Amino acid sequence: MSRIEKALEKALEMKESMKEATEATPSSEHKIAFTGFEIGEALVNPDKVDSRIVCIKDPHSSSAEQYKKLRARILKATTKDFLNTLMVVSSDIGEGKTITSINLAVAIANEIDYTVLLVDADLKHPSVHKYLDIEPGYGLSDYLMGKAELSDILIKTGIGKLVLLPAGNPPENTVEPLSSERMKRLVQELKHRYKDRYIIFDSAPLLVTADSLPLSNYMDGIVLVVQAARTTPKTVSHALSLLKGCNILGVVFNNVPKDLAKNLYPYYYLYGNEGYYKKPKKSEEIDKL
Repeated sequence: MSRIEKALEKALEMKESMKEATEATPSSEHKIAFTGFEIGEALVNPDKVDSRIVCIKDPHSSSAEQYKKLRARILKATTKDFLNTLMVVSSDIGEGKTITSINLAVAIANEIDYTVLLVDADLKHPSVHKYLDIEPGYGLSDYLMGKAELSDILIKTGIGKLVLLPAGNPPENTVEPLSSERMKRLVQELKHRYKDRYIIFDSAPLLVTADSLPLSNYMDGIVLVVQAARTTPKTVSHALSLLKGCNILGVVFNNVPKDLAKNLYPYYYLYGNEGYYKKPKKSEEIDKL
């Protein structure tokens, strides 16, 4: 046997040994395989984005300015202690929580100093990808069920420094994955990985499903979205009672008619036709809305 043949044979043996060692290595279902954001890429086409995502569709509009004001208030309330895991939630469906989540995420991602990971945590009715016109494969639910690694489901959007973690395939039981130890460890891993990143969770409505309640325990801060002229004070009070003990950063009034805005002053400031962010100081102030 020639020297070349011996070398090839030796290389083949080494390759087989490495393969066997890899296959023999046990894998833990709780291990977080986080390799950063340079993973998948699905560039968002602004022309196909939903018209209500104004921070992409019309970033210089009066509506987009409201989300920039929301961004400023969120950064002011969280930067000092870097409370970077934030949940956006509503009482009921159709109040604009997902629209708020996406616009806020885009507004922060366009800042020079911050990156943003937007997580679609509404596992029953995920919609973030629809607003952005993205067709993801696996997502959060698949990761929590051990069917995908985190590195397989993070998507670069091409919009500022925004990365998307889609919801994935809806499981039969959505509460258990979100309340699992794997979810808790994932939030902590995402929180501490980088010091310039905000993680925004678009969660399920509080009064529709229990999915948001376990998730709220892992959050640094919560933003409650209220649709003006629709959401009653009783409904808001009920939602706030479910969030007792959580750090509620404030309330976003969404879709406010101009005539109603006049009656809400000084609790509401109108600019264009969007909502305004106000931190509730006392529970009785909610009743005045």
